[in-house]
Amino acid sequence: MAALFACAGWTLPLASTAAGEVPSPFADPPGYHRPVTPPAPGPADAKPAVGQQAHARPWVQLPSPQLAARLQGWRVTFVPDKSVPDPAKGVFASFSYLSNDSTVRLLKGGLPTPVKLTPVAWRKRFIPKSESRTDPNDQVMTQELVAVLSEREIAQFITSQRLGSPRLVVGQNLAVALVQEFDAALRTPGHKEHIWSINWRVETNPGKTDDYVGYEAWGLFTRVNGALKPFHLAARESSSSGENSDYFYLLATGDLDGDGIDEMVVREMIFEAEEDYVQLWAWERGIPVAVSKIPGPRRN
Repeated sequence: MAALFACAGWTLPLASTAAGEVPSPFADPPGYHRPVTPPAPGPADAKPAVGQQAHARPWVQLPSPQLAARLQGWRVTFVPDKSVPDPAKGVFASFSYLSNDSTVRLLKGGLPTPVKLTPVAWRKRFIPKSESRTDPNDQVMTQELVAVLSEREIAQFITSQRLGSPRLVVGQNLAVALVQEFDAALRTPGHKEHIWSINWRVETNPGKTDDYVGYEAWGLFTRVNGALKPFHLAARESSSSGENSDYFYLLATGDLDGDGIDEMVVREMIFEAEEDYVQLWAWERGIPVAVSKIPGPRRN
């Protein structure tokens, strides 16, 4: 999965806040090349020349050897049974067409282990008022959400990843936003924060493969002094065919190794997938890292 990645440090106020931000104390993730100057000006929507493209980075990195050792034995896997899903105990429904009558289990050393997780509520899907509601639970895009995703700081981030375009205006081209809220301790041991996970897609001319501009982005946000600010952002180019329309949503959180930082069980939704892609994440160096995946490694 060709993805572009960024660390903490991007701010997104909903209300006026004090100027200035404290730089992130975390080193950039492996493979990250911080832009020094903006991309050279060029024709609208022009792609970077070969050899000048931003470095592709996965949505999620690998854990350090030290963290991997602490979480050794913990993994998510398919178990052939018809148990009733119980996310609080590490038992999740399986969406795989290839693993019927199975559940997804969080195990340690391949064995059932007592675990206490906090389930995360299903995401809310927001679409423009002009779009038909294919799901009765769909909600109309709010002005507040549009304002959050239109802020200058996010626009600068998108531009830094060479994904921006004069033809893309969030207020006009925001196609969908998927929102989850949950409480977790990710940045400070033992300190749970209320977090918003937002996946969104901005696109124009989605039906014309030869005249298509678009990107998908994902952010984790917290509210600080009345303002919503992202502490993690990622984005990548999207495709009119939908083949790159992947997104993550959380199933449950909980501290598995006793370090005060929560791990996360996450499902990756992949366009027209026949398998169920579930991952166990930890949080390290200010970014999510994948400790275990099912199925096994398939692509970046």
